[in-house]
Amino acid sequence: MTQTEEKIENFTNSVGVDLSSQFEKQVSRTIQELMDSLENRLIDDETKVDYATHVFAKALDEMVDYLESPKLLN
Repeated sequence: MTQTEEKIENFTNSVGVDLSSQFEKQVSRTIQELMDSLENRLIDDETKVDYATHVFAKALDEMVDYLESPKLLN
């Protein structure tokens, strides 16, 4: 088992198989939709990759900010 496969298995065990599968499918679908929307644009592939990297990096930054922000308890 590769290190990547081991990490995926650990994450899957941590969050649960159903949630992990659902999340992976949703992210894959979103990536496919982004690729489809960029397919016919008159920009080079490197720019497409740079744009996609920017979008996902921003989403990860927002997730980190959310997780690091204090939460109100009811």
